[in-house]
Amino acid sequence: MKCLLTGATGFLGANVVFELVRAGHTVRALGLPGSETRYIRDHCEEIFFGDVTSWEDVDAAVSGVDAVIHAAGDTSFWKRNFARQRAVNVDGSVIVAEACLRHGVKRLIHTSTVDALGYNPDGLADETWSTYNYAGLGYNYGDTKREGERRVRSYAGRGLEVVVIYPGSMLGPYDFTMQFGRLFFDLRDGKVPALPCGGIGFCHVTEVAKAHVSALTRGRPGEGYICAGVNATYRELCELIASKFGGKAPGWDMPGWVLVAYGAFLELVSGFTGRAPDMNPGQARFMSIRAYYDSSKAVSELGYRIRSLKEMVDDAFAWYTEQGYLR
Repeated sequence: MKCLLTGATGFLGANVVFELVRAGHTVRALGLPGSETRYIRDHCEEIFFGDVTSWEDVDAAVSGVDAVIHAAGDTSFWKRNFARQRAVNVDGSVIVAEACLRHGVKRLIHTSTVDALGYNPDGLADETWSTYNYAGLGYNYGDTKREGERRVRSYAGRGLEVVVIYPGSMLGPYDFTMQFGRLFFDLRDGKVPALPCGGIGFCHVTEVAKAHVSALTRGRPGEGYICAGVNATYRELCELIASKFGGKAPGWDMPGWVLVAYGAFLELVSGFTGRAPDMNPGQARFMSIRAYYDSSKAVSELGYRIRSLKEMVDDAFAWYTEQGYLR
């Protein structure tokens, strides 16, 4: 198939490009003007520069393709960027779905996030979990991704086959946007004084990318698939990362209220510096929760593979090292 991939110039996007090509598909990539393309340019038939919030850009990108993987998203947690985040995660998703209908594209793979599901405080959440308990926490990323997914799903009744992928927290190669790279650097340099007390479902980005490609043919229309797998605390992750440098993770797990206060302080400071904070109160509340997920549906239906947390850290570390980031 000829596939359009939005967000192709991001961390997940680059990995999806490679897996599409390995599966024999041709790739039309869509990324923002000025985006980094050196990792994908030799693997794409075409690279379009445009914005998913632009009807004209998306219409041109969707024209003539067989399927669309919509992986573009805004992960910011700075209040100054919240309007833009909503435009990308909600309005952009609608624009992509509308373009699919206009151009007769039958299948849309929509990248959501496990955060859009909420979490089960008493165990694992699966795709049937119906309580969105991040509402009111100031976690704008989760709020907007949930709304964007809801809006896209409404197109299923209009003839569009929508399949949703819910990635967990991704680690692995081609993290040139430094999704986790900054944490590696800060742990190496002793700049992490304490750790969040929460946890999340971690996943290897390569396997999440493969699940997206598998969903093109194996995903059931209208269904969603959690691609997380390793449910672990931030302490467990940081101890593995610190061990790569022969060190140890900080010994203190910061209570949620302290982390929220710290996030509020950073947000206040950002108002004076004009620089995005490393954390805000909503992100702090999110990172104080242990949100764990069941990925068995993706394993059985998409062939999703769960790799160990150590493999994720090892592969990310190897890539950062090879690229000179950890020199």
